[in-house]
This record gives sequence, structure tokens and C-alpha cells, in this order.
Amino acid sequence: MLSKTDGRKKEIISFPGAVEGKTALLRITEKYNLCQKLNNLDPSVTDACFPYGLGNCNGGCIGAEPAAEYNLRVAEFISFNSFNGQTMAIIDRGRVVDERSVVLIENGIYKGYGFYKLNYQVNNLDILKNILVPMDDTKDAKSIIRGYIRKKKGLKIVRF
Repeated sequence: MLSKTDGRKKEIISFPGAVEGKTALLRITEKYNLCQKLNNLDPSVTDACFPYGLGNCNGGCIGAEPAAEYNLRVAEFISFNSFNGQTMAIIDRGRVVDERSVVLIENGIYKGYGFYKLNYQVNNLDILKNILVPMDDTKDAKSIIRGYIRKKKGLKIVRF
């Protein structure tokens, strides 16, 4: 569901405006086969959403699909788009050919970024922390990282 960001609540994804948010919610609803009625995208007054009549909805809006089954797809979306308590290193190309870049998320909190040489394997969290440039964990930083992960194919993500 779309709503204005509130500092007291944790949002999954944020957008600069309502139009961008609604467009993204439509894409998410299609990708994860969610219900437009349950996501407040279908304003019809009937019980079933319009896509249900076309066979594009499993019937979460009318109780034809068990809530647990529907919620599994919602949880899949949430886990893919949030860092909830995860510890991971996002590895990509560096500034030069024999270098790699790394971004560290520890327990869901952005810790910083760094660079290392190809022959230096980053699989130890303590070593990784020593090469990082510490950064503040902000909503904007997380939004940029999420967007980068979504758009960039071929990233190596190491989970600890």
C-alpha cells in the first residue's frame, strides 16, 4: 500500500512522488502476482478485482487463495527489497581493473564502502570492516543501494 513516509515507521521502498510510487506498485503487483484490490490499486466496488476476472489474480481479494500462500509472495518481495537484519557484502567492479568495490550492510545497517585488490578475498567480516570508509546509515543511502541492486546485474552478494 502506498502512503507518505513517516520517520517513525520503516518503509520497504520510498519514491519521490505518488505517481512513481503507484507505477512501481503496479509493477510489483504484476511481478509477484499480487492482488490489485488488496494493494488499493483497483477502485471497483465489486468483491473481486478486475484482474481476477481476467485470470491474472489468484483470488486473494475474495478469499479464494489462502492468506498464508499470498503472504509468502509478499514476504518474498519484502526480503528481496529490504535489509531486515541481514549482514552482507555487495561486491562490484573497482576504480581500476585489478580492484573491487564493496558495500557492507551489517544487521540491516549500512556501515560503509571500500576498495580492495583482486587477490585479497573478502570473506572475513573483521578484515572487511578494517578496509571500510565508515558512512552514516540513512534512508537515502539505503534507497540508493536498493536501486543499485535492482538495476545492476552480475553483482556478487556475500551473506555472513
